Amino acid sequence: MNLKEIVRKELLSEQGKKSDVIRKLIRDIIIVFKNEEEGEFFLPEYFKERQEMLYDFMTMGETFTLELTIEINDEIDTFKVNGESYYTEGTIVVKIEYNQKNKTKIIYDLIGELNELVAHELRHIDQNIAGTFVSKSYRGKDNVKYYTQPKELDAQVFGFKRLSGLTRRPFEEVAINWFETHRDIHQLDDKGIKKVLNKLFEFEKYGKITN
Repeated sequence: MNLKEIVRKELLSEQGKKSDVIRKLIRDIIIVFKNEEEGEFFLPEYFKERQEMLYDFMTMGETFTLELTIEINDEIDTFKVNGESYYTEGTIVVKIEYNQKNKTKIIYDLIGELNELVAHELRHIDQNIAGTFVSKSYRGKDNVKYYTQPKELDAQVFGFKRLSGLTRRPFEEVAINWFETHRDIHQLDDKGIKKVLNKLFEFEKYGKITN
C-alpha cells in the first residue's frame, strides 16, 4: 500500500470523521440560529467571550472560519440549507433560509441537515490537507459532471454516511432522499439524478469510479 492509499484509508476511517469538530460547529450554528433572526455572522468570532477569531482543532490540522448567513423566507414551509468551502481562504460558508413561523419546529430536522452539510464541507478541507483529489475542480454547467467528480463523490459519501449513522437509515436511502428533496440546489432531472446516484453508490462500494 503506497502513501496515497494509506492517506485515503485514514480519511475514510472513523478517526478521520472529525465527529467532535462536526458537533462543535453544528452546536455553534444552532446557538446563533436560535439567537438571531437574520444576518451574516462569522464564527467563532461571534462568541466574544471565547476571544477566538478562528476555529483551531488539533484533529483538523488547519484553522478556518465559518461564515453563516441566516435569511427569513416565508415562501418555504420549513428551511433550506446550502454550503461551500473556500480552502485558500480558510472559510466554510453556510446559508440557512427558513420560515419564521416554524422556527422552533424545524430545529431537529435542521440539525440533521447540518450534520450532512458540515461533514461534507469538512471533508473537502480534509482532502485539501491530505492532497487527495487535487485536480482542478469542474465548475461548468454540466451538473452531472460536477456531482460525479471524485472529490465531490468522496465528500457526498462522507456526509451521507454521517447522516445515515445519526438517523439509522441505510446509506442508499439517505442519498436518494437528499437528491429527491434538494432539486433546487443540484438542478438535476430524473435522468441526471440516476446517473449521479449510480456513480455515488459505486464510489461508496469501491472507493473509486471503476469505469
